[in-house]
Amino acid sequence: MRRFYVNPFEAGGRWFKGNVHTHSSGSDGTRTPEQLVSMYLGAGYDFLSITDHSVVTDVGGVDGRGLLLIPGEELCVGRSHAGTHYHLVGVGIQETLPFRDFDYGTDPQRVVDEINGLGGVSVLAHPYWSGLSHNDAMAVDALCGVEIYNTSCDYERNTGLSASHVDGLIAAGRRPLIFAVDDHHGADRPTMPVDACGAWIMVRAPSLDEPDILAAIRGGLFYSSTGPQIRGIAVDGEGVIHVECSPARTVSFISTPSLGMKFHAGGRPLTSASYPGRPGEKYVRIEVTDFEGRSAWSNPIYNE
Repeated sequence: MRRFYVNPFEAGGRWFKGNVHTHSSGSDGTRTPEQLVSMYLGAGYDFLSITDHSVVTDVGGVDGRGLLLIPGEELCVGRSHAGTHYHLVGVGIQETLPFRDFDYGTDPQRVVDEINGLGGVSVLAHPYWSGLSHNDAMAVDALCGVEIYNTSCDYERNTGLSASHVDGLIAAGRRPLIFAVDDHHGADRPTMPVDACGAWIMVRAPSLDEPDILAAIRGGLFYSSTGPQIRGIAVDGEGVIHVECSPARTVSFISTPSLGMKFHAGGRPLTSASYPGRPGEKYVRIEVTDFEGRSAWSNPIYNE
């Protein structure tokens, strides 16, 4: 079985931890960029993209104290079949997008094309929370990726996990990258954890430099997590996929509908698993879940 995978575990460079969806007091967040720097530095992050609504917040004068700050923006446009907006994030764009936020009349494809044309990373945000159907998601092409997990949506509404949206797109022939993000706003309700530092991407890049980080993200040289580590992925000459990970309760090889396989810990935690594949699969993605219910997600491995 011949497989295609841009493997970050075989790439040169180092691992860098980052969040690519965050809001500050520049739009509807409660914390200033300086406060966000302190929060994310304290949690061991290497880079952060502040993606305020309808504006690229100027982070040029913010002292990152070693935390790389990447500009970005979120826009809410279009109309789904449920009457809701598409939320689109552009990471690494230097100028505010020329569209009005929360505009039902703007085609989401125009926003995606604009982000891509500016050299940014276009991401469909929290499709489950947004009420998007499979047909809604399929109506937008050329996305760099989709959020499979969103901390804020999970903590606020229990609608943070959009795995079925991701798998529906891939099964239909699209090839999105998979992102876990915070989407921090900072509501700070007494009964809710702070929606920050709960999800991240681990990027393999030559340096902690904005062009290097963005190039690695666009190239798929990362995995996503809310806790577990994926320590290695390899595909051997027979097409068998091997994964190594931090101690896990389950390791799942998720594939074309009705295919794939899930491995469960027995007397001891799982730290590795191997999967030979099954006939008819178009892709496989790996999901590692620990004993606290936290997960890590690989980008898809495609069968050619």
